[in-house]
Amino acid sequence: MAYPDSPTTTAERRQRVLDAVRALMAEQGFRVSMEAVAQRAGCSKQTLYAQFGSKNALLQDLMHEHLEITTARLDAFDGQVRAPLLAFAIEHLERISAPDVVASCRLFSAESPQFPEEARSIWRDGGETLLSRLASWLSLAMEAGCLRHDQPHVAAEMLLSMMVGLDLERQRFAVPQRTSDQRRAWAELAVDTFLRAYAPTARAAHC
Repeated sequence: MAYPDSPTTTAERRQRVLDAVRALMAEQGFRVSMEAVAQRAGCSKQTLYAQFGSKNALLQDLMHEHLEITTARLDAFDGQVRAPLLAFAIEHLERISAPDVVASCRLFSAESPQFPEEARSIWRDGGETLLSRLASWLSLAMEAGCLRHDQPHVAAEMLLSMMVGLDLERQRFAVPQRTSDQRRAWAELAVDTFLRAYAPTARAAHC
């Protein structure tokens, strides 16, 4: 259903468009059109193109918003390790378990061969960027002596794999997923196991 036509700020209009894209991707996957987005968001296609430029640019903005929220605790390294990693893990697990994200991922998986360019874009702006941001943060923690210094990108991929576990497989086969409390417990287990594996030989005093 389209939003009612009412006066809004630029930020509100932008958020309304992103919300429309998120909902439509859960329904239509890569097949979502700018016309459908404009109708759902309650704006004209001309306004949509003027603000975002293209469908790919719109998807990039959506992925950017998702990553900004997920990695908010990893914006800067302040000497703490467990608390920000745990907050990141919980946020990431909650977001990938959201019904609209689960539905979108199922469609993306099925449609990627038909939409290879869009699929590569989603992966680049989503998965690769998430991995890079986490690796950069881990690198800072390693340089500070809070983690064992050893290939930050490998460490980041290992941590993400430990965090997610078999959740994506559960989603793919539509079997019951963990509850929110179970996800938090799993996040704590994954982060603590990772920290033990990457514990420095001599931990810095401020860590």
